[in-house]
Amino acid sequence: MGVSRYIAQRYQRSRRRSRALSRVSVIAIVGITVGVLVLDVTLAVMNGFHAELQRSFVDTMPMITVACHAPEGLSDLEQVIATIGAEPGVVGVSPSIRQEVVISKKRLFGPPISRGAITWGIDPRRVDSVQPFSRQLWPGPEVRDRLRAGAGQTPRLVLGRELALDLYAGLEDTVLVTAPRGEIGLGDLKAETRPFLVAGFLDSGMYEFDSRFVYLDLQDARGFFGYEDRGAGLIGVRVADMMQAAAIADSLVVRLGADYSAVDWMELNSTIFRWVRLEKILMFLLVGLVILVAAFNIIGILTMMVGERGREVGILLAMGASPGQVKRVFMLNGLWLGFWGTAAGSVLGWGLCQYLVRFGIAIPGDVYFVDHLPCIPQTLDFLVVALAAMALTLVSTLVPSHEASRLDPMAIIRYT
Repeated sequence: MGVSRYIAQRYQRSRRRSRALSRVSVIAIVGITVGVLVLDVTLAVMNGFHAELQRSFVDTMPMITVACHAPEGLSDLEQVIATIGAEPGVVGVSPSIRQEVVISKKRLFGPPISRGAITWGIDPRRVDSVQPFSRQLWPGPEVRDRLRAGAGQTPRLVLGRELALDLYAGLEDTVLVTAPRGEIGLGDLKAETRPFLVAGFLDSGMYEFDSRFVYLDLQDARGFFGYEDRGAGLIGVRVADMMQAAAIADSLVVRLGADYSAVDWMELNSTIFRWVRLEKILMFLLVGLVILVAAFNIIGILTMMVGERGREVGILLAMGASPGQVKRVFMLNGLWLGFWGTAAGSVLGWGLCQYLVRFGIAIPGDVYFVDHLPCIPQTLDFLVVALAAMALTLVSTLVPSHEASRLDPMAIIRYT
């Protein structure tokens, strides 16, 4: 290996008549660098999107949602909450009511602005135990306590930040909430409209939430949507270990009975998370084609090198060098090119990822559900990409180096 390495290093030095070969070598190194760079950054961005999805559906919303399918609904809410809270691993329980509505705001000129929204009736005392509601409120956490209106006062609500911008709604503005009532038929659709005052805004950082969610006090939601005085539609649950959410959800169904169902965050959003994992694999394969093209360049470079160094190879074989030593000379040349390309691509990729983490790039939140380009570089991804690039480089050196080891030294010396 020492002789082969020494000769391979000598072959890396450019000679006057080898300038074309040196330029092609530089192109191959640049190709591998670009391939590794793009693949590293792509995987880091996919990791960021996966983390943002997990944050939105795990941190922003309850980890487990319990619903009752009995005709009478959640008739004994407090008993059900106590039963859920006694389950090992449960750290927070909060009831809620979910209802799709139309929210409108009058304008000085022209028709009112209307948007479809999802209304959540929440218990201000318990909501923070299952989601970081108060931390996401503007102008501050005190907005949560303003939701409970006094007797005879206009009820209050919290608007998502993007929804408020669409409605041109500010603090203490009056908005109208319209919700269906009774049985819904094709020819008889009944609805009720009530005024609400804007108590504050929700800024979760997730466009889908901030553009559609509206929060009411649970007692106001009960009266508006026709629930019993102590009723609720759903119960949100937070657990200590999010990876145990599925097991705890199954245990809650057993504990509560057949009239109840419990859906954990992984099951509720399984399609999205599967799509992200599949997307990461597909991006790895597609962007990896750039490295494959660079690997083909190495095949051409080594083939040209075998032709240019044929006389020297013949002399080496005539002096007693084994075919294996000659093969290793050209394999080391190819691996040397792959190493420099992989190293440069990894360093540049890590630097670009750090730039994205620190400064970020703004993207349209209404398209990508986040307002910045998320990036989470992982060491394992960088190692996998580097190993894959070196493996492709190694494979690309096999054919040219094998052809070099099969050269006939007497024929080469005689005719060159």
